Amino acid sequence: MKNIGLVGLGFIGKPHFNAYQKMNHGQVTAICTRSVVTDQEILTHFQGEFIKDYEALLNNKTIDIIDICLPTYLHEEYIIKAANAGKHIICEKPLTLNKNSANRIINAVNKNGVNLFVGHVLRFWPEYELFKSYSQTDKLKDIELVNAKRLGQLPTWSEWFKYPEKSGGALFDLHIHDIDFIYYLLGEVESVYAVGSQSNNGAWNHIMTTLLFKNKAKAFVEASNQMPEGYPFTMALRAQAKTNALNLSIVAGENIEGINEENNQLIYYADQKNTPINIEQSDPFQNELSYFVSCVENNEENEIVPLEDVRYVIMLLEAIQESLETGQMVKI
Repeated sequence: MKNIGLVGLGFIGKPHFNAYQKMNHGQVTAICTRSVVTDQEILTHFQGEFIKDYEALLNNKTIDIIDICLPTYLHEEYIIKAANAGKHIICEKPLTLNKNSANRIINAVNKNGVNLFVGHVLRFWPEYELFKSYSQTDKLKDIELVNAKRLGQLPTWSEWFKYPEKSGGALFDLHIHDIDFIYYLLGEVESVYAVGSQSNNGAWNHIMTTLLFKNKAKAFVEASNQMPEGYPFTMALRAQAKTNALNLSIVAGENIEGINEENNQLIYYADQKNTPINIEQSDPFQNELSYFVSCVENNEENEIVPLEDVRYVIMLLEAIQESLETGQMVKI
């Protein structure tokens, strides 16, 4: 059993807390937050200690893993402090907002001999896992074309999302999901070309990117957090090979927490047949965090989200940003 210190109880911290409640090999024994906790569910189920001072959490020798659920612009500082304290680390995506910062983080982790796991959750999402498994068989071998989208409204639970220097805008908050997963699916990228629009604060909040891959596949990816009020959070993925395709469509509420399974579709197209696929539902956050904790507990290598993949995706996002700013295709 590994003891986890959870840092932050905002929009993403609560799903992490809930996921740990369902595990038998990881438990939250300390929560670090400067806010007064009023969530009755947490107060009822949490048997550990609330801590306001991060340094005190790091000095707690019973804590094995620090799980960072803080705003993106704080990630580097908090990860490096945890690494220097000899703690293993879980951090929500994006790891950071540029490759220089990513390099500093990874260097600190390697120097201190600790593990860092980054929450690229689509790699653990049941429907997306099916895309990956199909791509490794004749069901969807040699994918030629991928189309993905992730559309929603600007998050309302915190002001920091509005500022590109803090959040990276929809480019780093939303687009990263599909860019990461498609890279996971298709491999290294040859070039990117992107168009989009910026908010009044300069954040790229609506992006459409074309990616050409070294294996000659192509992807067209759209992300937005500028959808009008009332527009449901929507995500979709379609992967096509020569004679078959797999198509996913998910429609939620104002944000991802409002998913209604009746509005979701996963259909496999092959042999002139359209076959709906029913996936056994599971919590992708629980899948992800359970895997990360198991890696620490069993001293096993993280093969699903290696840090080199994390660094590569940040580099891709920087290339997409360069294309947005210059209007030019960017070679990778």
